[in-house]
Amino acid sequence: MPDLFGLVTRYRALRCSLMCAYRQVPALLKQINSPLASVRADGAYDREAVYEVIETSPMLPISLRSIEHGAHTAGRSPRVLIPPKKNAPVKPEVAALRERNRNIRSRARLGKREWHTRSGYSRRSIVENTAYRYKTIIGAAMRSRTLQGQRVEARVGCRILNTMAGLGMPESHRVD
Repeated sequence: MPDLFGLVTRYRALRCSLMCAYRQVPALLKQINSPLASVRADGAYDREAVYEVIETSPMLPISLRSIEHGAHTAGRSPRVLIPPKKNAPVKPEVAALRERNRNIRSRARLGKREWHTRSGYSRRSIVENTAYRYKTIIGAAMRSRTLQGQRVEARVGCRILNTMAGLGMPESHRVD
């Protein structure tokens, strides 16, 4: 007979780790030492609290190129690319949700797939795919014990992936 209490406890822990991931955003943003042009996350992060943290984070306002090149001017928040939930309402009275409202309007006007492409949100999947390739080819765990050794290990792993990509990547095309 399985331990029902153990199963329920593990289920609750897994459910919270999946559903409460957005609570880690403040801690992640504190680790960033340079300004950001954009923040990309999946739909699980489409929460008012996430937009508020991004809006109020002292590290995030950026001064780079013009808005046409995807960067934000001084004193403005970064572009937040989180796909809104289906039929999400616009909330104009909340200043922190300005980017979310922009995403809702754009996605309604363009459609989901076109919004992903035009907004730059689809670049997120490229990063995820690269992390997947790294973990699959190099391994998910570090073997070095020291931080310096881990840095070297990560650089070597990246160089291996870049060499493999330089030799040739498969060409993929969307099939309708």
